[in-house]
Amino acid sequence: MYKNFLSVKIAELTVVDLLKDSLYDLVSKCLCLEELHLIRCKLPSSSLELNSPESNLKCLVLKNCCIYDCDRSFSHVSINIPTLLRFKYEGSSCYPSINNAENLIEAEIKLDYSEKNEHGLFFNLLKDLRNVKVLTLCFRYLEVVDTNGGRSLLPPLCNLKHLAITLLLAENALPSLMCLLRNSPCLETLSMNLQLNRYDLSEDVYNEVEAPILVPHILPSDCVMHLTKIEITNFQGLKVEMEFVKMMLQSSLCLKGMVICISSRYEHLKKKLGRLFDEIGDQTKKKMFDEILQKKRDAAVENLLACTCVSPDARILIK
Repeated sequence: MYKNFLSVKIAELTVVDLLKDSLYDLVSKCLCLEELHLIRCKLPSSSLELNSPESNLKCLVLKNCCIYDCDRSFSHVSINIPTLLRFKYEGSSCYPSINNAENLIEAEIKLDYSEKNEHGLFFNLLKDLRNVKVLTLCFRYLEVVDTNGGRSLLPPLCNLKHLAITLLLAENALPSLMCLLRNSPCLETLSMNLQLNRYDLSEDVYNEVEAPILVPHILPSDCVMHLTKIEITNFQGLKVEMEFVKMMLQSSLCLKGMVICISSRYEHLKKKLGRLFDEIGDQTKKKMFDEILQKKRDAAVENLLACTCVSPDARILIK
C-alpha cells in the first residue's frame, strides 16, 4: 500500500478498511508524509498503535475510527511519533497515550467516555500534553478531575496559551475547570462552550444574596495573570455560571475582553419549548413561557452588566 504514497505529503483516508501493519507502513515508510487524516476508518486490532519514531509526520487526525467486523471502539490507543506538532483525536472510547510528545504544540481531544479510573487516565493525558500551546478539550464529564478542595495535583501545563473547552453540566464541571486553570499559569485566552442537557424553568438566575457555589480561593490572581480574553457561548445565567464570571473578572488582572453569548441559548430554549406547546396546541402556555424566558434572559444580562472588573481595560460584550 505505502509504495503508492512515497511522494505524498498530505493524505486523508475516509471509511477505509486498513489491513494489518498497513497504517504503520504508511506512516513509517512514506518519509515525505507530513499530514495524515483517518476518518471513520477500520482496523483489525482492538489496539491502535503507531510506534514510528522514524516518521516525519507533523499532523495526525484520528476521528471515530474503530475495529472492523464489530464496529467497536479501540481498547487502547498509543502514539509514538516524536515529530508530531498537531494531534486531533475524536472517539467514544479510550484516552489516547501520546509518547515522546515534546514537540507537540497543538492538541484536540474529544471523548464520550467514563470509567472508574478516569481521573488517572486524564492525569496521564495531561502529562503527555504538558508542552502544548493550544489545547481543545471536549469530555462528557470533566468532573473526572479530582478537585481535592481546589488543589488537585494535575500536571502543570506551563506552555499552554490558548484553551478551548466544552462543558456538559456547568455546576459539576466548572470547579474542575478552575483546577485546570490553576495548572495553566501562562494562559492567554479561554474559550468555553456550555452544553447543558437540561433546563429547569424553576431555577433562578444568579442571586447576590445566596452563598457562592464556587470557592474563590482556589483560583488566585497569579494563576490567571496572563489571561487577556475569555469567550463563553451558550451562557444561560445559572448561579454557578454567574459566580464563575464574577470570579474571573475579579481575578484576571490583565483581562481586556470577555465575550458572553447568551442569545443563542435562550433562542434554542424558546424554539424547543415552542415546538412542545405547538404539538399540544396550547398557545397560551407558549406565550407564558416565552415571557418567563425573556425575563430570565433580561435578569441574566442585568447581572452580567453589574459585575465589577479588577482590570481597568476589561470590557464585557454580551451577544
